[in-house]
Amino acid sequence: MWNFSKLLGCSGFSVVKCSSDDKRVFFHLKRRRNTAVCQKCSKRTKIIYDQTSERKLKHGTILGKICTIFFRTRRFYCVYCKVVFVEETNIASKYQRATLKHKKEVVFNLSDRSFLSGTRKYNVSYHTQRKWLNEVVKTEVFNFSEEEKEATPFVLGIDEVSFSGHKMLTTVGNISKHRLKGVMTSKNKTDLKKLLRSLSPTVKSIISEVVIDMCDLYLFTVREVLPEASVVVDHFHVIQDANRRLDEERRLLQDIYKKPIKRYILTKNKEDLKYWQVLELENIMKHYPELKMYWETKERLRTMYKAKTKEEAEEKLRLVISTLSSTDDGELITWGNTLSRWREYILNYFNNKSTNGYMEGMHNKIKLIKRISFGFKNKEVFIQKVMLSVLITTLLLPQLLS
Repeated sequence: MWNFSKLLGCSGFSVVKCSSDDKRVFFHLKRRRNTAVCQKCSKRTKIIYDQTSERKLKHGTILGKICTIFFRTRRFYCVYCKVVFVEETNIASKYQRATLKHKKEVVFNLSDRSFLSGTRKYNVSYHTQRKWLNEVVKTEVFNFSEEEKEATPFVLGIDEVSFSGHKMLTTVGNISKHRLKGVMTSKNKTDLKKLLRSLSPTVKSIISEVVIDMCDLYLFTVREVLPEASVVVDHFHVIQDANRRLDEERRLLQDIYKKPIKRYILTKNKEDLKYWQVLELENIMKHYPELKMYWETKERLRTMYKAKTKEEAEEKLRLVISTLSSTDDGELITWGNTLSRWREYILNYFNNKSTNGYMEGMHNKIKLIKRISFGFKNKEVFIQKVMLSVLITTLLLPQLLS
């Protein structure tokens, strides 16, 4: 009698027969014990009442071949409480046609492949793969149990990522521990408020900072639900906003003068410019003086973030705002008003230097998943595959290797 219990992960069974063909391996299993514990009185009995018909279950792959196991479930008679019961098994629950090991292996395959590849490799339909994917991922989305168990202050990151076109989804993560907690199906104030309110009082109390971009939706929601947390505007988005305003002015001047103006020279960091690019930048400023104030403001904001103290940064930001407000350009005045309104939250960056860098990295990973999958039509499937890619190393891989 062969003992493949470790290989198959079927404790309490022994292999009595094995066969194979080109694509599949078949194992016929038999119970090691001749007794079972009554579920009602918890006493062991050895009187077998009858056996069910042979069950057939898919059980992952072995050496590239799909493994199928066969076994019979027995019914026992308890002499103490006079009842007939079915013995318990840890392989699969009632009516299941695949074991948990097989389900997780199929879901693991979806981390970097399409549903079609799963259908071809495991002969599992698209809808079944979606069902199994949801079973594995749903309990981990917006699950803050680890943070509650650790009970240490952490920084919450809230950002947005594009789903398709102008449709944006909100991403939420633990920046301190580099954990993506979940992706919301929309960028909606009501949904975000509902999510933050669903957090336990313990989790709310240990959120020390919340890093956001310059979005009123996020600001008002966080201040309402998490009033004790410090709000920080991510410095990446401040510079990104400056580059966006600079580029809008560049395109406007291009349309007016009907001449191309190179974007990368204007948006590139000053210290990274080559000597010939510096000359080209000076030539642009000479012919288009309207761009000079935009470019100088962008560089002054970058210089502000290099300040060693919050007081030094505050003084530099004050000078930037006053310079913008004293111009006669309506767009520059609006820019100055925006910086003035977000001034407190921009300067909060210098308290702990918290950024949304981890969230931006996750967004790059999310974009890669979209390219591999050739886009998504269903938001739920998109979010599940994103969460799967995050959980694959922390949840599924250790279980598959064990």
